[in-house]
Amino acid sequence: MTVDTMEKTRTAMVAVTGVVLFFLANYLCRYLLGFSGVLASVVIAVLIAAYMGFSAARMLERELTPAERSRILWIYGGFLAALFAAFGAWVSSDAGLDTLGVATLLSHYLPYPAFAHVFLSDRMTRLFLGQDDLS
Repeated sequence: MTVDTMEKTRTAMVAVTGVVLFFLANYLCRYLLGFSGVLASVVIAVLIAAYMGFSAARMLERELTPAERSRILWIYGGFLAALFAAFGAWVSSDAGLDTLGVATLLSHYLPYPAFAHVFLSDRMTRLFLGQDDLS
């Protein structure tokens, strides 16, 4: 494997791990612990995003290129968007989905890619690598 192919594989692994953590964390929080609502989505999104940012920085041992960051965000955010769209379609086929339902669905989805974008930024990557003190 070439270095470029290995790095693409590593970034894809970070994104797929984020998706797996999405399922595990939501199951744990919502069904086993009974912690639900938008606050649960925000807390889970922050934890997963922090893990993804830390993992990407430590795995590559450098800042992410824009292409790598984009690849991670598209895989992670795209899979979750498809999942939330499918859930919205299922809800709308059964009971209908009004504007409030769409807003609720978006308020649960948007923290995931938003926090992933923040934690995969250059500044956070430097922090995870110990190269920046955020001052």
